[in-house]
Amino acid sequence: MTKERGVNQMSELKGIVELNKDVESLIIQGAATRTSFFNKKFDDKFKPLQFVHFSDVHAVLELWNRIVDYINYYSDYIDFAIHTGDYCGAQQELFVDFYMYGNRCKRLIYNCVGNHDTVTTDKWIRNTKKSAYDLLFSHCTSNYDLNFLECDYSMTYYKDFPDSNIRLIVLDLYYDIDLQCTWLKNLLEDARQKGLCVITAMHEPSDFVNDTYGVTFHTKNDYLTLLGRPEKMPYEPIIADFIAQGGCHICNLVGHEHHDLFGLTDSGVLNVAVPSATDWDGWCDGKRIRGTRTYDCFNVVSVDTNMGLLKITRVGNNRDIFLRSQRSLCFDYVNKKVIFND
Repeated sequence: MTKERGVNQMSELKGIVELNKDVESLIIQGAATRTSFFNKKFDDKFKPLQFVHFSDVHAVLELWNRIVDYINYYSDYIDFAIHTGDYCGAQQELFVDFYMYGNRCKRLIYNCVGNHDTVTTDKWIRNTKKSAYDLLFSHCTSNYDLNFLECDYSMTYYKDFPDSNIRLIVLDLYYDIDLQCTWLKNLLEDARQKGLCVITAMHEPSDFVNDTYGVTFHTKNDYLTLLGRPEKMPYEPIIADFIAQGGCHICNLVGHEHHDLFGLTDSGVLNVAVPSATDWDGWCDGKRIRGTRTYDCFNVVSVDTNMGLLKITRVGNNRDIFLRSQRSLCFDYVNKKVIFND
């Protein structure tokens, strides 16, 4: 069986839905809120927002198509998807236009710029902002209804989901940092005044993520000793200040690390990293084998602002090398406590 990347060979593979039927009930419950009996007492006003979070697809068309197939099958329960960076391969020259050549998705897939999306040649030379924009955002049309930061070739935007009382803010870590910092402060203050809960998304964690809660959705490997402490991102203190001022920050969604992270930074910002969508064994916490459930890896994330719950369901590889199950997690983001993890 060929290991060629970027080639659609779905006929040789078991379908992604078939391989993950055991989590179907979790997808259904993730989109649900309290039943009508309880709602008489609690008067839930907002619809849970449920979406797919994946990252670091690195130009592998086959894996992108499998994620799209899953979204399409469960489109009644999934509102959108977000890919948190590294759309390209190792550099910009290794690029596949998934929006043009990939399977058509029934839900919008939002993008975020990653470090590999900004460099050219094998010497890792940072290319122009326009070059990254053209690769990642040229497909965006009016039906995306995104509010971009006003600057040339902006890859920074937000979108409000009023039915769920949530504002999603997607940040660029590589260009126009000072401009974004001012924009982010104003946008967060506006959310605080309106009582909106905020999800931020960027390619890399906002700071070092502690193993705060001991959940299976946080790596057991000691990357701190291996790689050293990562750089604190410029948006971290802005988000931390928003929280200190009484703002509701649900979590910061990231990729980049190619392994699970779920915990607080020293400033109290919850970061949630999803493992890479690619099957690169050297950069993840478990063996990934094409033709098995381990081949795919992404999260279905649900947020219920009525109950203050963040729910995560893993699709695809749900075991690490320590044999821990990474099937689901329910977290009370208001009181900062784990409700359930298996």
